[in-house]
Amino acid sequence: MRRAILFLCLIGIALGPAARADERIRQVQEELRKRNLYFGNVDGQVSAELAGALKRYQARKGFEITGMVDETTSSSLHIPAPTAVAAKSPQTWPDMPVLRSDAARALSEAQRTALEKEAELNPDPSPSPAPPAESPPPSQDLAPDRVKKFVEDYLRDAETQDVPAQVKYYAFPVQYFDHGAVEQAFVSKDTRNYVKRWPDRKYVLAGPVNFFASGKESETTVEFPITFTVRNKKHAVSGRTQNFWTVRPEGEDLKIVAIREQRLRE
Repeated sequence: MRRAILFLCLIGIALGPAARADERIRQVQEELRKRNLYFGNVDGQVSAELAGALKRYQARKGFEITGMVDETTSSSLHIPAPTAVAAKSPQTWPDMPVLRSDAARALSEAQRTALEKEAELNPDPSPSPAPPAESPPPSQDLAPDRVKKFVEDYLRDAETQDVPAQVKYYAFPVQYFDHGAVEQAFVSKDTRNYVKRWPDRKYVLAGPVNFFASGKESETTVEFPITFTVRNKKHAVSGRTQNFWTVRPEGEDLKIVAIREQRLRE
């Protein structure tokens, strides 16, 4: 089995960008990105950058340094065997970023170096604990209906081709997915590229909108799941994400000051 996995990875390297997206590789990219070891697109393709990230992870864990998704590395990253992945993921995602957070991380050299040094000290971080289930303090004055409407309005505008209508929800600089703190020009460009890549988008709120005190008096953490379908001329992709925002009031409006998402699997 191990030789078969290595053989498939070698084929992927030989084919390069033209290789078909692979769900297991996509999961490896996601896990290495969480550990600040991989900074490229989450697209299910084997690449030299992914191989380098695997080597760094293997070295820090004391594994054989192969740069490939061998069984030891896969198990350490908590990724199921190929048969289990195939059974739970009947849809093959295309070899391009699908989620907003799938795009390669836009970091300065200094930011990337700092993250890589942090990863050296902690190559396998524990998941962050969930926030306590409590209502925001009275000083935040956010009613549940107001927060839910803000989320629903964001999702409706996210289905349009109107880039300014989508960007208006953020306060700048905003902690934007895995890119760190960015300004409006960055978000506008990223939104424009995403709309171009996936011109047809549908988002449905798939559960309650929960919100909690964030630790800062004027900010609130919001969490909710959605189902999505995105389409272009060649591909149609559906899935689910859990979404995490930090919001704060600005006058009569709410603004997002931090945003991230996590792909959910069945």
